[in-house]
Amino acid sequence: MKKLVLAAAAAFLMSATAQAETLRVATSGDFPPWTYIGANGDIVGFERDIVDTICKKIEAECTWSNQSFDSLLPSLQIGKFDLIISGISITDERKLQVDFSTPYADPPMSMAAAAGSPLAKVTTREELEKALEGKTIGVQSGTTHAAVAEKHFKNADIRIYERNEHIADDIAAGRLDAGLMEVSVWKGLLDARNDKVIATFGPMLSSADYAEFGQGAGIAMKKGRDALRRRVDAAITEMLDDNTITNLSNKYFGYDVSYRKH
Repeated sequence: MKKLVLAAAAAFLMSATAQAETLRVATSGDFPPWTYIGANGDIVGFERDIVDTICKKIEAECTWSNQSFDSLLPSLQIGKFDLIISGISITDERKLQVDFSTPYADPPMSMAAAAGSPLAKVTTREELEKALEGKTIGVQSGTTHAAVAEKHFKNADIRIYERNEHIADDIAAGRLDAGLMEVSVWKGLLDARNDKVIATFGPMLSSADYAEFGQGAGIAMKKGRDALRRRVDAAITEMLDDNTITNLSNKYFGYDVSYRKH
């Protein structure tokens, strides 16, 4: 009887240990509605809901941390975090540094400028590249937006910012002619500010226009975490197949940004 009790206790402890897995998640909480800081100070948004759902599916507890965007991948590489999610585009260059989950989203990008700017007349990519010559353009450090701007807007003055809201601040103050971000991030920032001073313009841009935009957005993990990556991939695939991510997209964006194979 004593042996049975001890065996049961050991089994319980092993089960509790297995269920006690904690995954440390980091994001840059300045990408509304992807992730942002809610009224109570918590990280909320589309990607928060995605990861919380993944964590339930793989039976893990997840803790969240808000970091600057350009610190995310370096922090992951040194083992400070287990998962990074922040609208991070999958690129060949980034895949040399970290592993990525299967993509969960593929959002469009756009430019924005002061309302009434002559740039508002731009309608095509070719017109955009010409119109930006000699202009000052703000992009966030470490993003694919920065890579696109630096490669394709060669005759513009590209200025690098740590946070997206600072780009909007400088456009409103007349210190920038334009900025480049994901469409819904512009909307989230401008809605939150009740901003009528800034307006998006020009064509929606994607990896079909500029390959530097990447291969969809994925969750980054430290290289070698293959078992974790397979579990996360399975959860994302299920959430794409059953329209969970589509439903979350409609909730936060009003349209579908979920990844679909091209």
